[in-house]
Parts: sequence; structure tokens; C-alpha cells
Amino acid sequence: MPPSTRLAILVGLLVAAGALRGIAQEPADGEAITERLAAPYSIDLLPDDPATAEEGAAAGGTDPFGRKTVTGDLFDRWLSTKEAGVTFGGRVTQFGFGVAGGIDQPVPPPLGGGDVFVYTGRGEYDAVVDLEKFGGLPRGRLLIRAEHWYGEYGNVSLRAGAFTPVVFPACLPPRPNDPGVPYITNILVTQPLSPDWVVYGGKKDILGSFDQDVFAGGDGTEQFVNQALIANPSFLLGMPYSFFTTGIVAPRDWGGMSVYVMDPKNRTADFLQFGDLFNQGIIIGGEVKYRTKLLDAPGQRHLGAVWKHQPQRDLRFAFQPSDVGGGPLANAGRTLWDSWVVYGGFDQYLVRYGEKPDRGWGLFGRASIADGNPNPIRSFFSTGLGGYSPLGRMRGDTFGLGCFFVGGSSQFGPVPTALFAPRDGVGVEWFYNVQATPWLNVTPDIQWIRPGLGAIATDNAFIYGLRANATF
Repeated sequence: MPPSTRLAILVGLLVAAGALRGIAQEPADGEAITERLAAPYSIDLLPDDPATAEEGAAAGGTDPFGRKTVTGDLFDRWLSTKEAGVTFGGRVTQFGFGVAGGIDQPVPPPLGGGDVFVYTGRGEYDAVVDLEKFGGLPRGRLLIRAEHWYGEYGNVSLRAGAFTPVVFPACLPPRPNDPGVPYITNILVTQPLSPDWVVYGGKKDILGSFDQDVFAGGDGTEQFVNQALIANPSFLLGMPYSFFTTGIVAPRDWGGMSVYVMDPKNRTADFLQFGDLFNQGIIIGGEVKYRTKLLDAPGQRHLGAVWKHQPQRDLRFAFQPSDVGGGPLANAGRTLWDSWVVYGGFDQYLVRYGEKPDRGWGLFGRASIADGNPNPIRSFFSTGLGGYSPLGRMRGDTFGLGCFFVGGSSQFGPVPTALFAPRDGVGVEWFYNVQATPWLNVTPDIQWIRPGLGAIATDNAFIYGLRANATF
């Protein structure tokens, strides 16, 4: 992309932000303008006020465990950090998973053989700065997030032979040769300008950015762990994990809209290097979400699209099945510059408990269609049930049961077809999230998949394991 084009894009975004700044106003009494108004579009920050123990209990219940974090009020009361304008938080997640079946042929690293049980850990550490207390506009926020992994990279994801990593959060951050090294994946400023407009910009990770449902989304630490039931793989494959972005979110009573621009270079290992912005192209996307009512129960629908203008592999000449890092290799065979994805989804509560709007369970679904080359996934569909469990709702247990179909591209060339025999993949996942304490949940998880790499994997693979997530 010529320097003049990159400059025009940046100037245009700054002008738009400046124009919106002029309409910034304080919210009405009792109305908090936070990222929660924008969620789950493109904002991923901690809430203004961390939930109390009572709020963590199920509707009508009491919380016998007390505080919602391991550290309690260590930072806020002992160090007065919240009054100073800084809130700390984070979580550590442990994955112990096995695969029966999966890859059964000799393969080069980082792929590996199936029929194993392995351990992976992941840490995520947040600092949220209240920019208003440092001279910024009202409700301005700065998120700084560090992430690292340890144990076996990817857990059994690189041993299953699937297009979608079966323990996706164990692949993050996507630095397979750097166990234990923390990377700054988010340096993101969020600025509400009015109840109807929120702008943001900076460095951000991809999780939770697009195509999110109430019952199937997030980052794999509380709901499903298979990528196909966390985020739509049609656009997630080939995307950078941590990138520079800017965008506008417009929350409305009926739902909301978002538009964003992304630099396609993967910045996971970078800090703040702006000299090569948009050298590798540009990614533009948007989404519309609207609320619905069915039998007096809430739900929401969304429709979005992503267009990528960047060098990507032409599937007829090159193929790399485990590219979880999202960095296209321009020199790996011939390349194509443009790709697109159109997607939609919904969630709908079927049962609700008490008065709290999120207490209950319901149905979700996603679908998408893509170009099929350079995108290795042509079509995608998932559906299932999820939400608060009727068996442990007083404690706050949640559950999920989902199935998915990943339609592989038909444009793979003779070499990748002979080596991997790409085919459509299907799978089913079930989890039950036991809220052992307000700050600890323990989750058994079972999956069955039909791997998409037919030449090197079994026809059936079973994934089983346990996840433990502690919040502090």
C-alpha cells in the first residue's frame, strides 16, 4: 500500500474521531458509558466496578465463599490503586487434555502424533487505567494486557489433525517457541464520546472482537475450548492475533453497529512500532447487532463482513495446516491479495431464572460463507445450547453443548491434496463449568471430531480433559 494511501486512512480516522469528540457529553445520572454498552462488539475491558460476591451468586442465592478473586481487595484497599485510577486483574488457566486418535502418520513439528495426554498453562494479566483521572475525557479507559503460556504449546490442538484447534486457548499467544515469555498483546484506548458513540484505538488481540454470542464466545477460559465454538474460523484463520486497530462502536437501544480498520501484521512480539503500519495491506470489517424478543425472552442477532487486502497463500500452491499465528507468508508459493467473509449468528434465551437478565440458558448458532481461496474454509456452521445450568444455578454453574461443520475449500492444489487430503470437518463439544468458588471454576470437557486433514489423521478423534480457571 503506497505511503500516501496509508496517510490518507490515518488522517481520515483522526478527522472522524475529532468530529465525534465535539459531541462528547456526560451520561445521564445512573447511566454508565462503558465498554459494556459496546460489548460484545470490539471492546474487551474489565468492568468499571468488579462484581461483588453477592452479584456473583445466582439470582436469589447467597454466596458462601465471599470474594470473587483470589487476591480479594488487595490492590484496591491495601494499595488504593482504584482510587488512583488503576485497576488490576487477571487469570491463570490450566489445561489437562488428551486425544484418542488424531494424527497417526509421521509429521514435522510443530505437528505431533495423537493418543497422548498433555498439560498446558496460560496466564493473562490486566491493568486498566481510568484516563479521566489523568486528564482525559470522561470514561476514557486504557487496557494493558500481558499473556504467556507454558507446558506444551497448543496442548493436543496440533495433534488432532483438525482445521480448528481443539484446545484453542492453549495456542495463545501464538509464540510456539517461547514458553513462559510474557507478551504485551493489548495497549488499547477506549473513549465513549456519548451514549451513542464509542471510539477505540491501539493494539488489541483478536479474541472477542467479532461474531460473538452470549453462549459461545469469549477466549476459551469459561465456555467452549474448540475454536469452532469460540469464534468463526472462516475469518479467524489467517488473521493476526495481536494487531493495531481503530474503530467506532455505536450502541443503540435496538442493538448496535461497529466499523473497524486493522493492520494485518501480527504484532504479538512487537511493542509500539508504527513505522510499518499498513505495509502488508489492510483489513476492514463491520457488524450490525440487534436485540429480539421471543416468547418474552431476550435474544440477539448479528450480521457482519470482513474484507482482507493482504498477501495470502494461493491454496493451489501452498498449504500450512497449523497457522494459528495468523501471519501470511508472502513467499510461500504464489499469493492472492483479496479475501472476504460474510457471517451471521444469533443467541436466544429459552429459560430464565429470576430477575437477572443473564441468568438462564438458551440456543445459539453461527454461519458464514467465504471466498474459499485464499481462505481454506469455504463455509461454516455451528449451533448448540448453553448458559447457566439448572442443576447448579445457585452456585453459578454453566454448561454448553455444541456441534459444528467446517466446510473446507475445494481449491486445494494437487500437492496439498496428496499430502493432507483436506476434507470437511465436523465435531461436537460438551462442557460443564463448576463454579467451585467465586474465583475458581473447574470444567470437564469432552469432544468428538472428524479431523479435516484426512491423509494424516484418523477418521474419528476423541478429546477429553479438564480446565481450571482462577481469577485474581
